[in-house]
Amino acid sequence: MNSCTECGSMMPEGAPHGLCPRCLLQAGLHRTTDEQLTWEEAPSRQKSAAPDSNDLAKQLPQLEIGELIGQGGMGFVYKARQRHLDREVALKILHSDLQQDPAFAKRFEREAKALAKLNHPNIVSVFDSGHTQAGNYYFVMEFVDGVNLRDVLRGGHLDPEKALAIVPQVCDALQYAHEQGIVHRDIKPENILLDSRGQVKIADFGLAKLLDPSAQNENLSHLGQRMGTAHYMAPEQAQAAANVDHRADIYSLGVVFYEMLTGALPIGRFSPPSKSVKLDGRLDKVVLKTLESRPEQRYQHASDLKTEIQFILTPWPRRSGVRACSSTKILGMPLWSIAYGPDFEKGELRGHAHGIFALGEFATGGVAVGVVAVGVVTLAPVSIGVIALGAVALGGVAMGAVSIGVLSFGAVALGVFAHGLEKF
Repeated sequence: MNSCTECGSMMPEGAPHGLCPRCLLQAGLHRTTDEQLTWEEAPSRQKSAAPDSNDLAKQLPQLEIGELIGQGGMGFVYKARQRHLDREVALKILHSDLQQDPAFAKRFEREAKALAKLNHPNIVSVFDSGHTQAGNYYFVMEFVDGVNLRDVLRGGHLDPEKALAIVPQVCDALQYAHEQGIVHRDIKPENILLDSRGQVKIADFGLAKLLDPSAQNENLSHLGQRMGTAHYMAPEQAQAAANVDHRADIYSLGVVFYEMLTGALPIGRFSPPSKSVKLDGRLDKVVLKTLESRPEQRYQHASDLKTEIQFILTPWPRRSGVRACSSTKILGMPLWSIAYGPDFEKGELRGHAHGIFALGEFATGGVAVGVVAVGVVTLAPVSIGVIALGAVALGGVAMGAVSIGVLSFGAVALGVFAHGLEKF
């Protein structure tokens, strides 16, 4: 069982590696009284006053309405309890002025249908939806006992280990939703919840767009609304919100990933994360790929991003990397050089050895031995040199299964002087 690097306590069973739920919760809960509403991002302007809990109790007698625990651009969230199941839930009430907009009513219906299709451990479940006789549209959702990622980030960036424990869980949730034809469209720290067991839950698919013809034909964005949050929005989402696909979520997750690692947003001309914090050099390539402005240059699926992170977290390649060379130089090259396995500081997955005597996966020099070798005398499966020996050999004197050279020997030999089963 792993122990927390911050407090030293043992990690609970099922908690992701590197993520101590208690320390994360404490970091998120260290905020002022004015910051206690944690479920959604505070709105830039108040759309309407929060409904009175007593009035809501009369409209929804099946629920025992508790305190207001969050508010945002979509509405208000109350802690509640389903009487007949004795289950704690979250009740989300939409803003009253939004309820008067017929287009918004359609968006509500679309959101309800979309959420009804989602059943995943990393997605906040929706148990019920509808509207009261007073006209209040609502969702009854899973109650998550924890904080959101924004609360945690108020204290600055996260350790890379904690960020790497969170992102794969978000990838799992997004991959599942994308396979159902649903794009979240508003991935941001406020919508990433962390429960008391360290499990990640994605909330608020209220801006989701169903990727089916009937949903697109509704043209629910005709009022010029940009569904999403500016700094986390993919470029194509800002330009044509109605036509984005699942890769917009991957970009938004990239922004969150960058913010978790550095404590800053990737705005304008920004540096790779490793310039701000010490981390594995390969993470730079991963994060920057998620932030490509053109969708086709990003990871094409959330599962691809998770796979890349899992490869980085796999411990065995770190032990296999070897880099060594002689301090003595001849003709500007080290006397000898050895390079096998990945170099994590430089973000290289394969070793390149260069020297008078070179041994490596890719070897260049006077005498070069490797998987691919280029030099004066070379020995490798793929060998190029003045004297080349290998499965495929190219050189002045070439010896191999397939050889090409002035003097060549092999099963298939091509050269001025060729000797083999097949000679050209």
